[in-house]
Amino acid sequence: MTGQQWRKLRGYGGLSLSTLAAALGLFWLFFILSDVVIHGIGALTPELFMKDPAPPGVAGGGMRNAFVGQLLITFFATLFGVPLGILGGTFLAEYARGKGFARFISILADIMVSVPSIVIGTFVYAVLVRPLGHFSGWAGAAALALIMIPVVVRTTEDMLTLVPWSQREAAFALGAPYYKVIIQVVYRGAATGILTGVLLSVARVSGETAPLLFTSFNNAYYSADMGQPIASLTATIFQYAMGPFEEWHTQAWAASLVITLFILILTVAGRAIIRWRYSHR
Repeated sequence: MTGQQWRKLRGYGGLSLSTLAAALGLFWLFFILSDVVIHGIGALTPELFMKDPAPPGVAGGGMRNAFVGQLLITFFATLFGVPLGILGGTFLAEYARGKGFARFISILADIMVSVPSIVIGTFVYAVLVRPLGHFSGWAGAAALALIMIPVVVRTTEDMLTLVPWSQREAAFALGAPYYKVIIQVVYRGAATGILTGVLLSVARVSGETAPLLFTSFNNAYYSADMGQPIASLTATIFQYAMGPFEEWHTQAWAASLVITLFILILTVAGRAIIRWRYSHR
């Protein structure tokens, strides 16, 4: 066998193994998604979104309290986490560019992205829940915001770094101060990438359960008071899946399908924004 034939054989072998690995991953992905759709599609009724839970063991009811609680917690987490993440990424990319301190913060943000969410939950529990003596929706929002901040920081830093420095110099030549250059020039050039990072961070925290078990806990009744324990969709799914009632299991499958579709829509929206923004280039 010649050297060229041996290289072709190794290439075909690597391609075959890569294709097999991709097919195996796609198989389990479609298996999980199809299982969620099959079990959850039948329970997607208006009552699921408009009614509160029925007493345990009683048929009927819905998960209105969990949907409202999840929206509130995610909304306030986004409200707190996204601005801080964008400002942090702006500082690293613009004011601390090339400094050792900026590299250290970037590495720390990468580490925080990989930290298990339960660690964030226990930290917020020790800082906000235990000193106050009770769980609360604010603590849940704080935990999710801490998970979002590193993602937004790194995305913002990377996107701002990609904006050519010549565009900043052109704005400086016109007499624009640095903060106006960032807002009116740099942010506009990196807006699509920053928005994509925000969408992905929201998708990341939408399926988190462990931090909410330590912070907002859960609530079997409807409540929009963020200062008290509040229901969340992920914690309710966990509770219903572990429960002994078939009605709970059916609603847990339906709620899992809703979260899956929500994350899918956010991910596709992020991809579509990137393609729309850069397709003409």
